[in-house]
Amino acid sequence: MRPKERVLTAMRHEEPDRVPLFYRDIPEVDVRLQNDLGLKSREELFQYFDIDFRWAGPKYVGPALENPATGVQRDIWGVEFKYVPASYGGYWEPVSSPLMGQTDPAVLDDYPWPQLDWFDFSVLDAELETYRDYAIMTAPGPASPGPLATIQWLLGMEGALSEMLLHPEFYEALIDRIVEFDMALMTRIAEVAGDRIDFYRLGDDFGTQQSLLISPRVFSTFFQPFMRSISDLAKQHGGYYYHHTCGAIRRLIPAFIETGMDVLDPVQVGATGMTPAELKAEFGDQICFSGGVDEQDLLPNGTPEQVREAVFKLLDDMARGGRFFIGPTHNLQADIPTENIVAMYDAAREWTY
Repeated sequence: MRPKERVLTAMRHEEPDRVPLFYRDIPEVDVRLQNDLGLKSREELFQYFDIDFRWAGPKYVGPALENPATGVQRDIWGVEFKYVPASYGGYWEPVSSPLMGQTDPAVLDDYPWPQLDWFDFSVLDAELETYRDYAIMTAPGPASPGPLATIQWLLGMEGALSEMLLHPEFYEALIDRIVEFDMALMTRIAEVAGDRIDFYRLGDDFGTQQSLLISPRVFSTFFQPFMRSISDLAKQHGGYYYHHTCGAIRRLIPAFIETGMDVLDPVQVGATGMTPAELKAEFGDQICFSGGVDEQDLLPNGTPEQVREAVFKLLDDMARGGRFFIGPTHNLQADIPTENIVAMYDAAREWTY
């Protein structure tokens, strides 16, 4: 099968020729893998592992976001980030929250919100043509929005979790502003792409290691309506709604399904209640799962043989009957040996239904 056919077969609750393969990493791992495997580009890396997905999105052409003199980089919402290195690889961490402490909806009228003309949508045609044989997903970044994450950056984590209860009028007004832009961006992407994008992706984390980050009531009040709108948009254009959320989110899965979510990623197997076999048994006939290869302990600390055994067990539990894509439970980080990454994808390609 070609990659797109393989993925869409699994989505139909059927078994393709092999399980579809998903990939995510941090830049340091991308560079290291290319060096270790004798490859020359990221596309060669994807082909080496037989990754079935590709990403497409508009090109940012708006105001400059980087300040080379300070090393600070802004996002489209005006939040400043700085690169913070660590033993497992660096990440861009927020260093300013421009709406922290604000509680009056009136202040939102004068805030510099992002604009659609900051993006060039004409590049989509070439990307969609290049990747026509792959399952295409909206790219990470603005084309895979997450209102809760945006609020966390704008207000700071404490404000993002307290103002929804202390100042719900302000919180709702803030969400409305964010969602207005996100929906406009995703709608423009869909208009340009037609039926050529297979998965419209959102990325918002609703769980911690042990439990939910927000209550089901808060979820249904503030976040579910936007998610339902994205689900409707995807289906209007012949696609599926794919959502990334880490953590112990099992209690929300029935609401996710009711919202129209088609794919749930990444199945953080080390989190409370996220046992793969149990999730497949309870929800596997209603939603597709993606991910599942433990990035917290197995991949950085296991041997290649232990990785292979875990992949075989995961696929035995999750892949039969379709509706499962395999990949890591987080970005592949710098503390994961190259041989374990190779073992993961080799085992996944060897496993049979």
